[in-house]
Amino acid sequence: MLTQRNQHAIVIGGSIAGLLAARVLSEQFERVTILDRDRLPITADPRRGVPQSVQPHVLYAKGYQILEELFPGIGETLSAAGAVPFDWGRDFLYFQAGKWTPRTEMPIGLKSFTCTRPLLESTIRHWVSKLSNVEFLQQYRVTGLIGDASSVQGIKVQHDDLSAQLVIDASGRSSQLSQWLQAFGLTLPRSTVVDPGLGYATRRYRIPIENQPDCKILLISQEPPDQPRLGYLAQVEADQWIATLGGYGQDYPPTDSEGFLQFAQSLADPTFYQAIVQSEPLSEVRSHRATVNRMYHYEEIAMPNGLIAIGDAVCALCPVYGQGMTVSALSALVLRRWLAQSRTLNSQDFQKQLARNNAFPWSLATGFDSKFPSTKGAIAPNQMSKLFQAYTDRLIVCAQQDVTVHLEFLQMAHMLKSPSVLFSPRLVMKVLMNS
Repeated sequence: MLTQRNQHAIVIGGSIAGLLAARVLSEQFERVTILDRDRLPITADPRRGVPQSVQPHVLYAKGYQILEELFPGIGETLSAAGAVPFDWGRDFLYFQAGKWTPRTEMPIGLKSFTCTRPLLESTIRHWVSKLSNVEFLQQYRVTGLIGDASSVQGIKVQHDDLSAQLVIDASGRSSQLSQWLQAFGLTLPRSTVVDPGLGYATRRYRIPIENQPDCKILLISQEPPDQPRLGYLAQVEADQWIATLGGYGQDYPPTDSEGFLQFAQSLADPTFYQAIVQSEPLSEVRSHRATVNRMYHYEEIAMPNGLIAIGDAVCALCPVYGQGMTVSALSALVLRRWLAQSRTLNSQDFQKQLARNNAFPWSLATGFDSKFPSTKGAIAPNQMSKLFQAYTDRLIVCAQQDVTVHLEFLQMAHMLKSPSVLFSPRLVMKVLMNS
């Protein structure tokens, strides 16, 4: 455990990963500084540094649990700001493999909120800003690191230097960390890239009550290898709905009104199209195509002590699976454990712990994306993964007929339980008997 509290930590990037990291750092450091190149909005508005902020974001049940652990009562703040509380067992309508998955009539305790990314981020930022030892420096661009190949003592910012005992890169997909390490003469980390060629487009609607689906979130899923299209519809604040269409293998949804509706009409079930076809559009159609899965293997190189990377700067996942914010929340807990154990701020030790934390969501996203023949860098399955996939395919079919199996699957997907729960004798017997 760190023996002094008169230390300074710097977080590069004020997005969700950076904010949660700052919250954890505030427990161990006398001062924490968050730097961001944007002017951070006071209200829940999109910002330039998060170009995907107008697209849908979802917080898994595990992610929400961690938010409440770090900020007790934040759910009440979200609700007061208009975020919509929902239960994943009762309020999630999921179409997969030609059928709707069953739901529960009563809540099952898998709680979260559905809202826009700017609302969630601004709410977390508000809670972090109340911490007396955390400060924000806005419109600051980091140009390099202070230190050498063995340790980092701060950062270079424009025409100034800032010293610190710990520097965290939480700058997301635009991270410059590899270049900064190269300037120290260090070996660059290996990277793994799996590109599904996914593009999606989003529009906000006001849907009349009579046209609203009987849920708060609806997903018509893509189905590899032959069905590349998907539709996601979610209720958000201000009585609005976010409608998102996606297509794999560069089967991109159009951004004009007529093309958007035609693409929606082509989905495997008409529920999405019926909800929006006569509804009031509240925005233009906005597209997003930065969906590559990219993992930097910092755990394999000798990182300078006092420097770590977190969030999308390390593990950027295809956003269609909605794992990103929850993975950031889990990473904050990894940071908390590392700080509690560390006496020397050994960076490679942290990156190894983080890599273990990221392994499951990475394999989930890249494994599914790799089933499309158009995916670049697809990961070829080994014999064990083929057996696992054959089993999970049967499990999905079983879940469409048995709500208890579906709920077990949800617990695993929301990172509340280990994947090993899918192999309990009771569940295996149900799957085999259903085959």
